[in-house]
Amino acid sequence: MGGINIVRAKGQLGRTTPTEDAVVCMVFSGTAVATKIALSEPKQIFSSDALEDLGMTEGNNPVAYRDIMDFYGKAGEGAELNFMLVSDATNLTDICNVTNDIAKKLITFTQDRGVILLVNRKPAAGYTATITNGMDNDVWNAITKLNEMAVQYQTKNAPFVGILPALYFDTTKISEIPLRSTLTTDNVALSTACEKADGHISMGALAGWLVRHQVSENFSRIASGPIFNTGFFPDMVPSLNLKNAWSAINNKAFMYLYKEPGKQGYFFNDDSTMTTVSSDYSSISWNRTINKVHRIAYTTLVEKLRDDVDINPVTGKVETSLLSDWESDVENDIIANMVNTGVTKKPEISGVKCIIDPNSDILNDKLDVTIQIVRRGQVKTFNVKIGYVRKIEE
Repeated sequence: MGGINIVRAKGQLGRTTPTEDAVVCMVFSGTAVATKIALSEPKQIFSSDALEDLGMTEGNNPVAYRDIMDFYGKAGEGAELNFMLVSDATNLTDICNVTNDIAKKLITFTQDRGVILLVNRKPAAGYTATITNGMDNDVWNAITKLNEMAVQYQTKNAPFVGILPALYFDTTKISEIPLRSTLTTDNVALSTACEKADGHISMGALAGWLVRHQVSENFSRIASGPIFNTGFFPDMVPSLNLKNAWSAINNKAFMYLYKEPGKQGYFFNDDSTMTTVSSDYSSISWNRTINKVHRIAYTTLVEKLRDDVDINPVTGKVETSLLSDWESDVENDIIANMVNTGVTKKPEISGVKCIIDPNSDILNDKLDVTIQIVRRGQVKTFNVKIGYVRKIEE
């Protein structure tokens, strides 16, 4: 008996799987809660209400409780947060060391989805900081270790950007801090930003503020509004007291809170990473942007891994028509996720081009791919001339 067989075509609309731009991981010094949460036990939550379920209070876990409440105060309930508690005897360097199963364990818990990693710590009573170059030497060592971890995760196609607290930052020793031009840790930023005069560096609020912004946006942008109504440094010195030193601190790549004339509240000075200004990855936003491109390109190209390809019998190279198709696949996926972002978002890059070398050594199973990205710009200085004229020239 005859019939009509109708088959629904799939994949014709060019729809892509949305990327995850704000999967946050945070490691805190804290205390286990019996039957609720153990030290070094990763947890995933989506609401500040989870703190009650986990038995976590301001009394038994002051750092984590405050930062998690601050995170949801800025990011909004429903945001994903992955976190872990460690003993207050665990220093930043050990937390960030990729050979230790601490920060690495938390990222693994997210199945390498974590794209932003932050750490906050309140050292145990009796801890004596070794002040080197203006802050605890443990922080300097942790910057190096966290950058090493980030580089290793880039080779795993799971890039992230890290942010650390500038513990024991001493506002009387700013001159001892190395100039930014001597730094090379592209993947790590450092914050001195404290909402209150109690030494607590506001890492949770920073994380929540960060996820509100698209990857290409500098979260210090004035249009986003102030993050706090007050601002201090970790040694409890009001930010305004160091107004004349702001430029010097900025030149050391430290993030801090400052006031913009005529504006209410406090803003971040920038989103710098601990590297020279000449680096392509000298800001958190530029790291987040290239990391997003990296993950999209990997997702597209991995589908073609170990694929059977046609070889031109005359040249012995891959057919150029196939290479063109693959180049378009990469470009289209990046454009779909970062350029054609819809009415609620701005484009996150200005342009993309994928080039697969037609002379690649395919007989040794390799193709050489270059992805060129034109990033968006950020206006950090206006040079304005103002004055009287006799008449306005047309």
